[in-house]
Amino acid sequence: MLRKYLSTALLPSTLMLGFVLLATGPNTVLARATGVVATITAIDNRTGAATLTTEAGEEFTMDLSGKWKVGNRVECERVEDAPQVRLQHCQPWQ
Repeated sequence: MLRKYLSTALLPSTLMLGFVLLATGPNTVLARATGVVATITAIDNRTGAATLTTEAGEEFTMDLSGKWKVGNRVECERVEDAPQVRLQHCQPWQ
């Protein structure tokens, strides 16, 4: 009898504890990323930073490794974070 009572009480309490832990967890907003094509419009040789302009007209500055030239087109992920929008994971676009 005691075993049946413990198993009946233990299962719902374990489930409720899981729901409580999920509900009180950190409320983080996940970043959304979309693919965009950008053109390299300027490169600062001193710092290695490149200015990229997307097809929508947005400008971003980021460090690009490799042999990039002004006029090259790259495909990047446009990440919408809460404080700012940024580009990441840029690859040559063909």
